[in-house]
Amino acid sequence: MLEVPNTKYSPPPGWAAIGAYHSCGYNWATLFYDADKRSIVASDVGGGDYDPSISGRSYSAATFSSKEDSAMTLTMMGAHFPQTLNASTHAYEDATAVLKGIFAKLAPSGGNMVLMADTNTESPQAAAVKPDHHGVNKTNQALATDLGMWHSQADPPAAPLYYGCCFSDGFQWQGDRVVANFGSVTSSEVLFDPAPSWAAGPKSEFHKGMRAMLEYSPRRRAE
Repeated sequence: MLEVPNTKYSPPPGWAAIGAYHSCGYNWATLFYDADKRSIVASDVGGGDYDPSISGRSYSAATFSSKEDSAMTLTMMGAHFPQTLNASTHAYEDATAVLKGIFAKLAPSGGNMVLMADTNTESPQAAAVKPDHHGVNKTNQALATDLGMWHSQADPPAAPLYYGCCFSDGFQWQGDRVVANFGSVTSSEVLFDPAPSWAAGPKSEFHKGMRAMLEYSPRRRAE
């Protein structure tokens, strides 16, 4: 998933985008996928009522089937959650309710799901370390449960949380997450660390990226 408002960018040959150049207000969420290997079964792109207080936050989601095995499907969602520092606004509850409905619509029978999002929601451990990071603080297990993609008291497969937001804040926040309901995360790495010079600026909201490898069968991997 990419949150870069650049209408001049085109994915490389063989790749395609869902939600390309889509914005609700000033927030973007674009999913890129290997079109040579996957076909879209269903998709949903939007925002609007997602967070009307700031003209909306964007999300892009789709269910894909494998061109090698059409029975193998995967539902992926990229999303930019609203700010959740002030718990009284119900921003987290409103956002997760919308996204839970999108997951249910695209995968009514359940199945394999992956969330890639700037959740603007930190873990309880982060709040304990930085008391000023108040508001809504959720574990990956709680987040996945609230989205209807996880139904266990155990932790879901997820990439480790990291401090990637934002440049102007000295990367004090860890709201960016990758969470799945199947397989296992075999490796992950933080990208753009240290932050490149072109990301610098007094009001820069640049996030460090993250790449994770999700093993979902003995012979296949999803990146």
